Amino acid sequence: MQLQRQFSGQLIAIDTNSAIASGGQGRIYPIAKDSSLVAKIYHKPTDEDGDKLTVMFSMPPDAPIAEPGHASIAWPLDLLHTVGGREKIVGFVMPRVKKVLPVHTFYTPKTRREQKPLFNYLYLHRTARNLASAVNALHVRGYVIGDVNESNILVTDTALVTLVDTDSFQVRDPYTGYVYRCPVGKPEFTPPELQGQTFRDIDRAPEHDLFGLGVLIFQLLMEGTHPFSGVYLGSDEPPSLEARIRSGHFPSGTKRIPYRPMPAAPSFEMLHPRLRQMFIRCFEEGHRNPSARPDAKTWVNAIREAEDSLLTCSKNTQHKYGNHLSRCPWCDRAKLLKGRDPFPSRQAVSNGLHLQPAKTKRKKPQPPPVVRETAVRRQQPSTGLPRQLGNYQMPMLPIPSRSRTPAPQIPPSKFERIVQDAAWGGVWGTLCLAAVAGIFSAIAEGGGAILGAIFVGSIWGSFFGMMWGIFTLSPNQIWRKWGGVLLGTLWGAFFLAAISGVVFGAISDNRAIGQGILSGAGIGTVWGCIWAAFSPPLALPVGRVWGRRGAFLGAVWGAFLGTLAGVLLGAGLVVWQQYNGQMRPTIEFGGLLLGVAIVAAGVGAIGGLVSGSLLGVCGFAPKLPVSFQPSGIRGAALGAIWGSFLATFAGAVLGAGVCAIFPTLGGGVSVQLAPVVGAIVGAGLGAIWGVISGAVWGALGKW
Repeated sequence: MQLQRQFSGQLIAIDTNSAIASGGQGRIYPIAKDSSLVAKIYHKPTDEDGDKLTVMFSMPPDAPIAEPGHASIAWPLDLLHTVGGREKIVGFVMPRVKKVLPVHTFYTPKTRREQKPLFNYLYLHRTARNLASAVNALHVRGYVIGDVNESNILVTDTALVTLVDTDSFQVRDPYTGYVYRCPVGKPEFTPPELQGQTFRDIDRAPEHDLFGLGVLIFQLLMEGTHPFSGVYLGSDEPPSLEARIRSGHFPSGTKRIPYRPMPAAPSFEMLHPRLRQMFIRCFEEGHRNPSARPDAKTWVNAIREAEDSLLTCSKNTQHKYGNHLSRCPWCDRAKLLKGRDPFPSRQAVSNGLHLQPAKTKRKKPQPPPVVRETAVRRQQPSTGLPRQLGNYQMPMLPIPSRSRTPAPQIPPSKFERIVQDAAWGGVWGTLCLAAVAGIFSAIAEGGGAILGAIFVGSIWGSFFGMMWGIFTLSPNQIWRKWGGVLLGTLWGAFFLAAISGVVFGAISDNRAIGQGILSGAGIGTVWGCIWAAFSPPLALPVGRVWGRRGAFLGAVWGAFLGTLAGVLLGAGLVVWQQYNGQMRPTIEFGGLLLGVAIVAAGVGAIGGLVSGSLLGVCGFAPKLPVSFQPSGIRGAALGAIWGSFLATFAGAVLGAGVCAIFPTLGGGVSVQLAPVVGAIVGAGLGAIWGVISGAVWGALGKW
């Protein structure tokens, strides 16, 4: 079967006779000539599948763990459509994960002992931490897993985690508000407030995922024991696990309930004190108030603290336990299990003793003695595991000299992104207005020194652009090399113009230049905040769209095209008058040109936004020029289109608001018309700024 990647345009071949896996929705196939990728092809693809995948492709979550060749989330990297005739999305491309097993293989004592006997308690902590980190990355980006269960979590020998079946996640389109729901879920991982409900009719929330995350972390650290399993103390038929979850009966909690923990389960006191508090928050307090459940980032920090407290048993270096305990609980548990050590020593594994059956003499299992907490002097963690079997290394990344593995990377929050982009926007705005001041000073004041500086900057810029082409591009990429020279020339001239503007304003004590530069910093800061807050989409639904989505797409295109049309018509009119008998001095001509261009851009952008949205409802809005994380020319094109839309809307609102509060800024018009004038001027300034700044942001790949 031959399919085409939607955004890269690459044709790929798929061997439909060698499926890797199959499920209810579709099958997964290897991709010829690229062993790092696989393709999921749907049995019965729908238009909604394509739209959902497009939104997911547009806004991928940040990678929570920096590990080469590893994907913490098997996210769609591109969409696949049929070749020839009507293009229909039939599946997607995602990274291929190798040498992994489902998470239950590691937390179930029997399968772990048989398949991964050296996967010790430190590894289980690290698995839980990496899992929480991946869930946090999804929640930060606005996604909800929905169907949290052990089958969709794969783990490597080194405790790296990969979340799969990502196309079943709940996805909300942030620009239209439409929610692509997750219609499935496992009862044992479903929170009490959703038990017995039809998932297809529910918009899920992150706190629903957090219940399932708590269950999985509990199972990882408690030998596969479900947190709501226990011995029923009543005289009637024991309630089902779903009923226990619905009632909030957590046997290890603080409430008096008709259950006690399973006799062969590890003691709850074995867990780090902070983790015990977290589980009580999740399963007891969260039963009454779902928002009280610890979020994924809080789990990451708590598990890190517990992991740092682990000590190594003097009898078996594979036994790791918290420093709040007075002795090794795993030695006690090995005795309880008649020699079936949960974490056998390396010597036992080498001799195959970990696979020996338990002693035949049977006794009713008794719970291990509760080890009282005691204040013991904290020991240094183990310096690492010896590698005599050649199968294992320490989890995730090499351990530094103090035996502390680096924490998984937590993606920045929305607020942090806004602050970062606001800072960069302020720098960009300062440079822009300083460059304008430098060019204006060179024209108005006859500043030969400024023109010389700009010329020198262009020379240096072209030199660096040429060096970039020589050392980074192949000899046959002639046009890209010339493009680098041209781009370097423009950037060099821009930076020297900005520096000249600042220096000239300081030397001449020109307050207008200083005020202009400060205004640029303010405008740039606002621009950075808006850009970060509304995370520009890298794609919208493919093909023709109608209704609400079409209106949105039409408004984006309308604002951009209206801005270009307004600037060209307004500036063209002024230039035509200048060279047809109405000659004006250079400064007056420049001021008139700028003023008319701003007003015309405002009228064009607002008109284009309104008319574009009306036409988009009927399906007349074309697709955006998209690619994955675009940069360069494609990024500049998409950035300019999206930037004009954002800045037009923001400029119109801010302009109208300012002129409504201060009517005197309306240029002598009546109080009633001042907000209208402010909206037009603000939209014009914003539209022009958005086109230029959006093109730069997009060219740099700053999405």
